[in-house]
Amino acid sequence: MPEQKEGTRLIFQDETTIEDASCGYSDGCLWCWIHGFTMPEAAQIFFDPEKTGVIVFEYGEMSDTYTGFTNCTSLFIDNDGKVSACLKRGSASV
Repeated sequence: MPEQKEGTRLIFQDETTIEDASCGYSDGCLWCWIHGFTMPEAAQIFFDPEKTGVIVFEYGEMSDTYTGFTNCTSLFIDNDGKVSACLKRGSASV
């Protein structure tokens, strides 16, 4: 019998995987939450459309796939070290 998946993770388009992470969609925004990253490390992930073009949120045996969220509009770290990133569809204007 195959081993059952547990926990939560985000898997990005380039196969970068972050364990103990989550995301949720609301009002046209995809919010992602990760732990244990500095602001520069998080920026390298969420400001890279080659990574965020496809994001799979796995939770246990289930998963949700989000595509086209390549514009990071907000990135911050709270007092507990949790990084929150807000992504919208489309590309960032330069």
